[in-house]
Amino acid sequence: MHSEIINTLTRHEDSELLLQWKQGNDAAFETFYKRHIVQLLGVACKKINDEEAAKDIVQEMFLSMISNRDKLPEIDSPKAYLHTSLKHSIYNYYRRELVSKRYEEFAVTTATGTDDTLLHQLHAKELETQLVLAIETLPPQCRHVFKLSRQEFLSNSQIAEKLQISENTVEQHMRKALRLLRISLGEYLPIAIILWSIVE
Repeated sequence: MHSEIINTLTRHEDSELLLQWKQGNDAAFETFYKRHIVQLLGVACKKINDEEAAKDIVQEMFLSMISNRDKLPEIDSPKAYLHTSLKHSIYNYYRRELVSKRYEEFAVTTATGTDDTLLHQLHAKELETQLVLAIETLPPQCRHVFKLSRQEFLSNSQIAEKLQISENTVEQHMRKALRLLRISLGEYLPIAIILWSIVE
């Protein structure tokens, strides 16, 4: 009987599944979960390069939805909602990692004073904005190569073929782009790129 219900639910749109779930149909959420879990895990693994941490992040994200079922607002675009939630979860993961790293450095050096780091001052959206502004200052071809690599996820060979340039030239543009962007964002460049490149 349960499998028949699940089979019926698989034909429903995401928004309808969430509506039924909020009305008490747990099978609807199970269907929604199974529909998106693999793709979200793939994105998370690619962004943090740690399979176990990626699993934890995605599971915690769904558990948060479950625990806040009665408080969740109406979600117009469930897929966009999931990717936005994942983006913030990954940001928080890296924030915790950097805070932990800075604490260890503090303990070793017994430094004193206030640490007014960029990470404490900026939220995820502001980090993205800083990166976007920095990208726009790159030389045109350098900027184009960087976007194809980090936003469209093309390989160096694919970029070379698309732009009719050598792979060596692609590599030179990427090195230059990362060097210039690091000047603007320092050690927070990896987080900013991850946030910017996750598809909404």
